[in-house]
Amino acid sequence: MSSNAARYYDDIYAANGKDYRAEADIVHKFIQLYKQSKGNTLLDVGCGTGIHVNLLSRKYRVEGLDLDKGMIAVARRNFPQIRFRHGDMVDFKLTRKFDAIVCLFSAIGYVKTKSRLQGAIKTMSRHLLPGGVLLVEPWFTPEEWHPGRVYVTQVDKDDAKIVRMSHSSRQGKVSIIEFQYLFGTSKGIKRETEILELGLFTKQDYLDAFRSAGLNVIRDDKGLDGRGLYIGQKSLGAK
Repeated sequence: MSSNAARYYDDIYAANGKDYRAEADIVHKFIQLYKQSKGNTLLDVGCGTGIHVNLLSRKYRVEGLDLDKGMIAVARRNFPQIRFRHGDMVDFKLTRKFDAIVCLFSAIGYVKTKSRLQGAIKTMSRHLLPGGVLLVEPWFTPEEWHPGRVYVTQVDKDDAKIVRMSHSSRQGKVSIIEFQYLFGTSKGIKRETEILELGLFTKQDYLDAFRSAGLNVIRDDKGLDGRGLYIGQKSLGAK
């Protein structure tokens, strides 16, 4: 992600009405409902600019991980008290395990393929303590994705004006979103393009990935904002 897109990422989604605080409260409730381990450590995989994990730091001892260096830079600048790591959710290796791992805001879609989805869930499962819980907020299923849609978001700040237009398309089992940005500041207007590609996985794909990782899995149809939520429990007897 470009430095401008990362810098204004939170402003753009605030303009879209995203309520991080309410979502963090829901995440906490799910963790408390399904976690069996006794600790309170939490890893946010695909943490982005760190807002969710910062809010969750009020209840847990947290760390964040993301593949996008621009996002990590923003997170470290905004929340210097939290440890943020650079890594790929498919194959990251940390020296510690956690009571809870979350992968929110459909970040799981960036793995793109079923084999990488299974790899990511297995990697996250390996980093869970016995009795720990994994929460994954899915991207759209193939049936839910509608190519050809166009959306516009506008941000009006004192020091910057932003317009972001998006167009959706599809190639096989991969959804594609083209973003066109206009960033206006006192220095002038910049135009940038960003292309996102996220895998379109079925509900069964997610269930199979959790089960193949040795987790008991439950799907909550509503989740945080209507996209659903997959909850994986690691048995207390697991290693």
